[in-house]
Amino acid sequence: MSSGPLPWSDIGYARVFERVQERAGLLPPTCVPAAEEGIARAMARARDSDFSSYLERITSDAAALDDLITELTIGETYFFRTHEHFDFLSRQALPELRRLRPPEHTLRVWSAGCASGEEPYSLAVLLMEEGFGDRMEVLATDISRAALARAQEASFGLWSFRGTRADRMRPFLRQEGPRYVLAPEVRQRVRFDYLNLALDTWPSPGSGIHDLDVIFCRNVLIYFTRATIEAVARRLHASLADQGFLVTGPSDPSLIGLAPFEPFLTEWGVAYRRLPAEAPRVLPPSRTRSQTSLPVIPPLPPPAPAPRAAPPAPAPRPPPAAPMAPKPSEALEPARQALVRGDWREAAQLAGAQKDSPESSVMAIRALANVDAEAAVRACAEAAARHPMAVELRYLEALLLLGLGRLGEAERAARQALYLEPSLAVAHLTLGHVLRRLGDISGAVRAFRTAEALCATLPPEAAVPLSEGERAGRLAELARGEQRRLEAIESREKS
Repeated sequence: MSSGPLPWSDIGYARVFERVQERAGLLPPTCVPAAEEGIARAMARARDSDFSSYLERITSDAAALDDLITELTIGETYFFRTHEHFDFLSRQALPELRRLRPPEHTLRVWSAGCASGEEPYSLAVLLMEEGFGDRMEVLATDISRAALARAQEASFGLWSFRGTRADRMRPFLRQEGPRYVLAPEVRQRVRFDYLNLALDTWPSPGSGIHDLDVIFCRNVLIYFTRATIEAVARRLHASLADQGFLVTGPSDPSLIGLAPFEPFLTEWGVAYRRLPAEAPRVLPPSRTRSQTSLPVIPPLPPPAPAPRAAPPAPAPRPPPAAPMAPKPSEALEPARQALVRGDWREAAQLAGAQKDSPESSVMAIRALANVDAEAAVRACAEAAARHPMAVELRYLEALLLLGLGRLGEAERAARQALYLEPSLAVAHLTLGHVLRRLGDISGAVRAFRTAEALCATLPPEAAVPLSEGERAGRLAELARGEQRRLEAIESREKS
């Protein structure tokens, strides 16, 4: 990364960011205008338009500093995000911990950088499913007090359920209008607390961060400078109990050599374990071919992108004024109600019994996807052939294929949806996720940038077409966050 001065439009922005770096160890922004926008929003919330007085505020007021850091590090989360990590817990880490710990042991798990709570609640549900019952503690921390407050409310919109494994949460949810409220038996198993990972205040008995069996610290380290990463890596290692496991995000930097972890390679990346000081031991090979014990491995290279023509960036234009997805007709109302209740088979049967139309097909496929994803993909392709101009079917097909890991087909379906409707922001978001997983970082950045621009054409509280009610401001934040993370990866690769 270049060490030259950043092109701040005003020296005041530079001084504010320098103060943030001192306290949080953040990398310099790869997109200075976006960082300036974030600083301006935080200053507006603080009702402070003068850089000098705002500097004094964030120096003396920890809440104001945290609010600014949150603007500069957008968190994205949903239930069972990157399900491979949770599968790893079930198949490898938890069986190993059961073998090593006494039967009465209380399993201690930490979600570091928990955002609005979907990750720690997913961990709690997984541990409940695995039979830990009252022998579990889940600690969740974040630097954003606003995010912690939302997490403790435990009320979620549909966007929190967009992952392929999110249905595991449905037995523990109660619908209240457009929101879903988490059951007390899950809420009470998670303890939320404030923590700035960059500060040397942990591990400690007072923070509760010590002797942990499992740590999830995903998509947090990507924001930190090298010096901060090294310090956090040492503290993460010190926070683990012997034989405890650390899971980081697929885009996070390697921690090999920064602390005495035992790294081991999985199909989704590298996980880490704290070895006992007196007797290092190698993990047994996995029967599922998902892990291979490694004494030392180099940092994983980024996947090589397949050659592809750069797609033309469509000029952002406002979506149509009318909703792209019409309200269910009266005949489809019973199917819709069954879908809301989670009666997937009944919903699919009721929708399939109606006159063939894009609307009935979409409802039937959404229900079928919760029962048999492969069958849903086949049904979606057949419906799209019958209704070639139905953009929602192409978009739904892209989502289903992405969930199944059929990335080439998912890219094709997403681009077909965008051919039909270039202003469909959610299709650009989906395309960005597909291209990121394919290794086309530049293409993914373009897709997320276009999604952000399209959402910005709507009022922040307006529902985005085909987003299941998600608001434009929130989706713009998500797209901007993904864009920043990928730009940081590109910068590190070029440096």
